[in-house]
Amino acid sequence: MLFLILGTLLLPNTMAQKNKAVLKDTLDGKFDMSNWVINLHGFVPYPTVISEPALGSFGVALAAVFISPKKSAKQGEQFHFPDITGIAGMWTLNNTWGVGALRQGTFPAIGMRYTIGLGYADANMDYYRTFKNLGEKEFSFKLKPLFAVLDISENLYRNKIFAGLKYTFIYMKSQYKFTNHFLDSLSTVAFDQSTFDKHIGTFGIYCEVDTRNTIFTPDRGIRFKPTYTFGRNWTGSQIDTDQLEGELTVFLQPVKPWVCGFRLYGVGLFNNVPFYYYPYIDMRGIPMMHYQGQQVFQIETEQRFDITRRWSLVGFAGAGRTWSDSKNLSDESWHWAGGTGFRYLIARIFKLRMGIDIAAGPGQFSYYIVFGHYWN
Repeated sequence: MLFLILGTLLLPNTMAQKNKAVLKDTLDGKFDMSNWVINLHGFVPYPTVISEPALGSFGVALAAVFISPKKSAKQGEQFHFPDITGIAGMWTLNNTWGVGALRQGTFPAIGMRYTIGLGYADANMDYYRTFKNLGEKEFSFKLKPLFAVLDISENLYRNKIFAGLKYTFIYMKSQYKFTNHFLDSLSTVAFDQSTFDKHIGTFGIYCEVDTRNTIFTPDRGIRFKPTYTFGRNWTGSQIDTDQLEGELTVFLQPVKPWVCGFRLYGVGLFNNVPFYYYPYIDMRGIPMMHYQGQQVFQIETEQRFDITRRWSLVGFAGAGRTWSDSKNLSDESWHWAGGTGFRYLIARIFKLRMGIDIAAGPGQFSYYIVFGHYWN
């Protein structure tokens, strides 16, 4: 949005007037990017501020997202699952940086969806382990992952039920950042150093039921996606892995201005894997990678109230817990977080809303710039 405003100011006066018209909705005359991304093939700028403690507590990221209706589809479905192309970069105060690109599209004639993603990061991240009589300790690592994702799914029933196959490859270089002799000695107990530089290639098999009225900011519908993921030597993995994951999101509208959202998420690992591969509680207000385990379960809700056609208020809350056989990952507590925020309908035709959330969790406040829906 900032780039579009600056571009408008720098253009000649007649050109600026035309661009201002492009960035207005013909329905209500408000700021809207639908015509910009559809007719002029423009992008939606997605700037965000990173408040993640594991990455230094402050940073910036910027993505350019191109959205277009899928071709050769029924009129009513063109904007429901559009083609999306995005490129992004990020940097934080602890000198973490990364770049990535994503393409999500469809082949309507054969009912196929696909996603391709590539990325690289040079990250300085903090991980946490618990020790008897010592409590929780923080360990810093330098991680250099190069990763690629290919996801293909086939329509089984009316673009609402899909079966898919996903391949993920992570080539990792990791190094413990020495801080003091005491923590260094503890790190050899809490982390299996023989797995630090192991690369992992996995296949995921899933079924997806998706009746949401949009993939961006849904008002109604459900999404249910169970996935079984495995890694073996023949899949390009140096470590055998097995993982079962399931997610259910539900959106209801008791009355038109009120959207109730609910989410259940669970994941379980059945093998010993590198420390960076363990699942963790991923929720607004809870530090990333802080609460890891072999099994993770989360329950969340988000309530959205549309004050006007364009502006909305949201409130959200949730809790998560982990389980593990490892004494250093053992955690018998439920961890709660919640907060509030606002949304603006920035592209009406795609039902795309953007906004800012402020969340409170265990001992911290965090802020997030949300594109579409946080659960996406």
